[in-house]
Amino acid sequence: MRIKHLFLTVLLPVALMIQSCGPEDVVNPVTPPSGTQQEDDDDDSGTTTPSGESVSMIVCTFNIRYANTADVFPDGSSAAWSVRRDAVKKFVDTVKPDIIGMQEVRKAQAQDFASFFSTDYGYYDVGRDSASGSSITSANCEGVGILYRKDRFEPTLKDFFWLDTQPRILPVKNEDGTYGDWMSACRRITVYMVLKDKKNNDALIYFFPSHYDHKSTVARKNASQLNIDQIKNIAKVTDIKDGNKIIFHVGDLNTTYDSGQLNVLNDNMHYARMEAGGNDKYTGTFNGFGKSDSQIDHIYYGGKAVKALKYWVDKTNYGVPYISDHYPVLFQWEYQ
Repeated sequence: MRIKHLFLTVLLPVALMIQSCGPEDVVNPVTPPSGTQQEDDDDDSGTTTPSGESVSMIVCTFNIRYANTADVFPDGSSAAWSVRRDAVKKFVDTVKPDIIGMQEVRKAQAQDFASFFSTDYGYYDVGRDSASGSSITSANCEGVGILYRKDRFEPTLKDFFWLDTQPRILPVKNEDGTYGDWMSACRRITVYMVLKDKKNNDALIYFFPSHYDHKSTVARKNASQLNIDQIKNIAKVTDIKDGNKIIFHVGDLNTTYDSGQLNVLNDNMHYARMEAGGNDKYTGTFNGFGKSDSQIDHIYYGGKAVKALKYWVDKTNYGVPYISDHYPVLFQWEYQ
């Protein structure tokens, strides 16, 4: 009895404390999702019961353009990161998205995000060329990052997977200079977090920002299927679109909605651009610093609790002609 009393009064509380602090105490953990069995969508774990008051959220995807000193604006002036960074900060400070998925983040930019927004935002990223899943800063390579409002969210899980046949293994470089079985021009990844929404009864938000390959059609099509498979496994759902889990898959997918390469996303998730209000349904998201106008950045979502409100492409001048060669793309929704 004395041993049992010791476990209940001392050891069990300590164990629970360690478990609850896990995600914040580990830097870029690489823990494969346990098992492959999926739960039925009738399981309400991770959902919320709205209190009656409408609670909205702004989700954003933003390719920030990697730090390249050769970039120029249409007038010939420099569009390097050192010129654009304060404008990017102004965008975040002005719009205040709740969650931002960012692509093409490099070391200096990751350091800026961690310092710029340390008061209001938490930050997590993974370098795409790191075999251990290290942060962009320590791996010194390009990657995908997430900014999330600390006053709103409590992280419960953060991880990533490569966009290749074996998503838990660093894709090898092929003899022709491509990577992995899908022969991508670069290694590509999806980073993800599961966040408790403290503003709405700790509802779980599953957030999967990604960056698809810019050259391989096969890689983009396969990446779409892989993301759907991984989302179902990680969120433990069979129906992403209208199930009980709130899920977002966002990013620079390097292809248009109707190209055929995103068909599995179109079939399994809602598409914010076409289902929310706003005037930007046909507005381009990639501007190429004034040289392009195409829609390759996307926000997909799932969950019957999501009520779409507004979709927009932010083309505001925050002090420079373009804050990136992509515009921030945003989606506002509320619980229903």
